[in-house]
Amino acid sequence: MKTESKSAQSSASYNIDRSQVTLPKLSFTQMAQDQLNLMLENDFTLQGKYLRILISGKGCEGFKYSIGFHDLNDDDFLVPVKEMDIEVAIDPFTAFYLGETHIDYQFNYINDEEGFVVVNKQQDEFQGKFWRKDKSKIPPKVQ
Repeated sequence: MKTESKSAQSSASYNIDRSQVTLPKLSFTQMAQDQLNLMLENDFTLQGKYLRILISGKGCEGFKYSIGFHDLNDDDFLVPVKEMDIEVAIDPFTAFYLGETHIDYQFNYINDEEGFVVVNKQQDEFQGKFWRKDKSKIPPKVQ
């Protein structure tokens, strides 16, 4: 699982109009819920931290996401997770693009990989230079 660094950009640098951002709908698989609960119950360093989903990059196939624990930023949205009694911190830039998102936790013993997997169901809409074709897919800026 990746954790986010303090140098992660906040949406304040983008001047996103928060009032025009629709909060994403998040769902967690049972495996993701179990792993998250296990972490929260057994790692005292996570007390007071929030699970955060972040757009960490973009490639030809769309956005790349990171998920980890971090402090709350002033401009974050807190998105409730209906399956669990938690709120996920999401900056306005990431929230603008997440839409309906599914979080799983996977073990891949063959490749020695383990961690949360973020699947944005609208990912196909963000391939290539999508913003050139559809200006409505650019986050609204504060006037």
